[in-house]
Amino acid sequence: MNQRLISVVLAVRLLAVSVQGLTPAQSPLQIWEKRLSAWFPLSSPSDLKVYASDSTQPIFGTVSEQRGSLVFVPAVPFTRGTTYRVELDLPNGSISKHSITFDAQKVAVPHVDIAPASIAIPANTLKLYLDFSEPMEQGVFLKHLTLQRRNGEEVAGAFRETELWSPDGKRLTVMLHPGRQKTGVNLNVDEGPVLVAGERYQLVVSGQWRSTHGVSLGKEGVFVLEPIAVDHEQPDPARWQVHAPKAGTLDPLVVITDELFEPQIFLRALNVIETPGKAEAKVIDLKRIEWHFTPEKPWKAGEHAITIDPELEDMAGNTTQKPFEVDLTTRKPESRTSKVAFRVSLR
Repeated sequence: MNQRLISVVLAVRLLAVSVQGLTPAQSPLQIWEKRLSAWFPLSSPSDLKVYASDSTQPIFGTVSEQRGSLVFVPAVPFTRGTTYRVELDLPNGSISKHSITFDAQKVAVPHVDIAPASIAIPANTLKLYLDFSEPMEQGVFLKHLTLQRRNGEEVAGAFRETELWSPDGKRLTVMLHPGRQKTGVNLNVDEGPVLVAGERYQLVVSGQWRSTHGVSLGKEGVFVLEPIAVDHEQPDPARWQVHAPKAGTLDPLVVITDELFEPQIFLRALNVIETPGKAEAKVIDLKRIEWHFTPEKPWKAGEHAITIDPELEDMAGNTTQKPFEVDLTTRKPESRTSKVAFRVSLR
């Protein structure tokens, strides 16, 4: 039988995390790599499969042959401290099995926060956001995240199974199941909404959830939610407060909403036309977001236009263009097409 030494490599390239004391030249990339070598019959890339721990389903990734090695790159990063099972199908029908462990590093213990930082959210909220201090293990959020009622009972089927991460692996968009949150659809009728106004819930993040460096949170993240009445109204910028600065100053222009938005999304949604500067947004109470825009140079006298992204959604998925749901038998949704939310005259 024709055999040669084949090296099997598990590797993944990650964007470097900024580390104090390292220059950009020293840390442009982190390369995690584990290698095993043995006498294998000639194999094609499709003969190699990789499993996490005791899983019966291989993890997604790409396999290629490079300089005599079969190289497997996973679709999501390997997790430090996890043992992976490598299986190579042999021509005689047998399977060559090996184990590889990515050793845990001494790195920061991750912690988690929720956004928006408000316990009062509409009962038909569609999305919440978990912000982690470190890139986290992916593909496991349903295992580590539960929504519980006041008595500790879990709300079954609370989340849509779609897992949406930011590019840096630190922000998870948690989607409450839209089929239960939207009025009148089958799941909403059969199982009821995920959240009920006036009730008290806890969103619980397991302390065993690990960062991609293999370090667990260590303790549960518990976030209290107290849903208020459902929100089926389009956001109306005409009801927002605008506090204009004086011309010739670097004072901020301030916009205060009359309902809750997720701060990071709201931050990106507003823009002052042709005026470079820096913006920030934050929750100021249970129902309002405050947006500050500070110019790089003193304000010029005259009119300034503030635009708003027409796709900006409130917590219940309503945009300035249309509500998330509407009963067409009772009313027609108001249509707004202009991106200009405000015009402010500075003196």
